[in-house]
Amino acid sequence: MTIRQACSVVLLLAASVLPVAGGAGASAAAAERGPTVTVAEAPATPGRPVKAAGTGWAPGSTVQVEICGGSALRGSADCDTLRAAVALVAADGTFRLTLIAGTPPAACPCVLRAVAAQGGKRAQTPLTVAGAPDGPSAAAPAPAVRVDVIATALSGGPRFGELFGAPAHRTLTVTLRNPGDRPLGRAPLIVTWGPGADADLPVGKPLTAELPAHAQRTYRIPVRLPAAAFGRYSVGGRYGPAAFSVTTDLYPWGLLGLAFLAVLLTVFTASVLVRRGAERLRARRAAVAVAAELPAFFAVDELTGVLAAAAADSARPGLVSTRAVIRAMTGEAALVDAGELQALAETLRMSPLNEER
Repeated sequence: MTIRQACSVVLLLAASVLPVAGGAGASAAAAERGPTVTVAEAPATPGRPVKAAGTGWAPGSTVQVEICGGSALRGSADCDTLRAAVALVAADGTFRLTLIAGTPPAACPCVLRAVAAQGGKRAQTPLTVAGAPDGPSAAAPAPAVRVDVIATALSGGPRFGELFGAPAHRTLTVTLRNPGDRPLGRAPLIVTWGPGADADLPVGKPLTAELPAHAQRTYRIPVRLPAAAFGRYSVGGRYGPAAFSVTTDLYPWGLLGLAFLAVLLTVFTASVLVRRGAERLRARRAAVAVAAELPAFFAVDELTGVLAAAAADSARPGLVSTRAVIRAMTGEAALVDAGELQALAETLRMSPLNEER
């Protein structure tokens, strides 16, 4: 390889490395400057899309972008959270998204605000919203927003189907009060449920209205709990900075009763079968004992006399009482059941006297 060829190879390698290094340096520089958010077009028209982009964000994180009034000094209370959009940050720390513009709950000056879900980093840029009212520019942050939860209740007694495992339907009633001197915007009412004390499964976001100063509102949200629910369940949520929670106990007593009856029926059936088996075993043992006590031979005269005496019953001519025969042969007047009589007949049939005949 000549010197000229070697120089060409080095130049080519340098040209391929420089763009990568430049991109990495730009990304690092953007991270040092902090996160930013920009708007592609201005002013924003309510109901029309708005394209936004950001740089300097943590790769892999999610960023929520929304239009806010009052310079977003009160946080979410000044923002149009119902039309907010969420984007995933790329590996180079940038994101792009499109959201539908709306009129924020607070008067302008308006901004486009971006907030990271992880870490809490945020950035904003001025934005003009067509038709939005203008208000005085606040030089200092407003006092912290406060919302009081006056009452929470979970109503709706157990229905007949719930006793046998049907889904449980309840109604969550929440009464909120604004103790401040400024009205609160349409903050989202987030309702969740879950087993035990963990209410982390979403129910929905009911529509809310502006909460005037020193006023209170009551919201009723239907909640559907799962089928065959067993034990304690929590239903809670959040409205702005205020959080609430209420619990309820759900037990399918109908299913438990059916299971208990099934166990009782199984035990009763098993006991009857065991008792019948024991009775059959005792009858067989008694028949064997009676047969063992009988003599091997009977005198013909005695047996003839017994048969003649037993056949003397005028009510049943030509018939011999089985009890009379058994009493004569065993010397007992006890009752003999069919099993014992069958064993006795089998013994008589197999006796030596029958063999000689």
